[in-house]
Amino acid sequence: MTNPRLPTEKARLTGADVKNPGRHAGRSKHTAMRPIGEPYVKMTEDQKAQWFEFVRDLPWLNCSHRVLLRLACRLTVDMDGDDFGVSKAQALGSILSKLGATPADESKMKVPDGDEEPDEFFGDS
Repeated sequence: MTNPRLPTEKARLTGADVKNPGRHAGRSKHTAMRPIGEPYVKMTEDQKAQWFEFVRDLPWLNCSHRVLLRLACRLTVDMDGDDFGVSKAQALGSILSKLGATPADESKMKVPDGDEEPDEFFGDS
């Protein structure tokens, strides 16, 4: 079975587009992709808190990740319950991997650390 296709933004953040430019040539980037947005209204307060934590830790998420993120939030909150079995743990691991939120995926990301000097010309001062 082949590996799933790497999203354009994730390829850019991991440097995969530079390492293997032929694989990513000719791909169209969805420039009109909306941001991830606010949590779903029917989510619990714990799930919403988890949502904001994921959004803060995974800056590449966008609107196409909303349903997966909702499932990840629900399963993460359910981890403290008594009925969190192997199947839920496997589902959560799979979802986190698809979101790029596992330690293996994290090590591939090149996200700015925010320690850059302020730039007066770009409004960063």
